Amino acid sequence: MGDGRDIYREPAERALIRTADVYQTNLDEGVAGYSDTLLSIVANFTNSGKPEGYNAESMVGKSKRGEVALRLFAVVGEPEDGGEPRFLRAGFKTRGCLAMTACASVICTMIEGKTFSEALAITPDDVKAAVDGVPYDKAHTTVFAVEGVRGLVGDWYYRSGITLAKLNEKLPCDTSSVACLLCEHCSLRDTRLDMMVDEARAKAADA
Repeated sequence: MGDGRDIYREPAERALIRTADVYQTNLDEGVAGYSDTLLSIVANFTNSGKPEGYNAESMVGKSKRGEVALRLFAVVGEPEDGGEPRFLRAGFKTRGCLAMTACASVICTMIEGKTFSEALAITPDDVKAAVDGVPYDKAHTTVFAVEGVRGLVGDWYYRSGITLAKLNEKLPCDTSSVACLLCEHCSLRDTRLDMMVDEARAKAADA
């Protein structure tokens, strides 16, 4: 496993073009539409931030202000005896709504102790059930949570030196799918592009 990489580079200063659509004119109506389970998760979560020793991270989604909605961080255990890597601990950061915070916390809890295959089998409906539902206009938050896990797996494999062909085999993506279209920011997509560029440069150097 090589040195960690920070896939999210936040500028020290931000330039903001103040067009009319920058301002949020429709404010969330408090906690209306959120389940008691979801609100309890938001009030009591303890898994925010980067767990010590994390060796995989991801980012997905877009918040109302155009920023990354969800970042996940995980400590992944090395595979033993030909087995699969396993998520040991996970944490999150969000810039989204209450639903995004709850789904982020829940997905971190759900993947801890699971192998990659088990974690990748988690669906948006599983996340939705774990928070006892999200408002209809927040349905994307469950998708972001699941896509964030795919990003974690991809990032760990990238750091391990996987080839692009093998990554595409393990984590195939449908760029026309609803999930892909929803995730304007996607670290897994960025990783694929980085690998494509690296391979093209290597071929050009060998020519």
